[in-house]
Amino acid sequence: MLSKPTLYLSDFFERKKGKYYDALTTVRTSNDIEHWLRFFLVGVAETAKRGAETFREIINLREKAERRIMTMGRRAPIGREFLSKLYSQPIVNSPQVAKWLDITPQSAITLLKVFEEKGILKETTGFKRNRLFAFKEYIQLFGK
Repeated sequence: MLSKPTLYLSDFFERKKGKYYDALTTVRTSNDIEHWLRFFLVGVAETAKRGAETFREIINLREKAERRIMTMGRRAPIGREFLSKLYSQPIVNSPQVAKWLDITPQSAITLLKVFEEKGILKETTGFKRNRLFAFKEYIQLFGK
């Protein structure tokens, strides 16, 4: 059971805006509801296919990241816990990590550094303080 919607038809309608308005106009002018239904169902099918592809890519990414985490030795269990939290919030800072995992601020900074070294996270600010780290590979899966 999914806790959040996974079919975002509005993206399909936005990308096919001209055809969307044409389908609406056809329904309004000639009562051809079948034309609208065909367009809508194509949108559902295309959106579902893209969603399934994204899910497969997320699973592949998770497996790849978990293999990297397994090389963390004694930090691997906390690394797996941190990774699971990144899927709900892929941009983080060290205070958030410390709070999430109930670890010291220094341990959070170290964990972020290890994730960055493993290629899981990328520091995005370029600052020495108040830095943000992004799970870029994950975020990019949704920009396709």
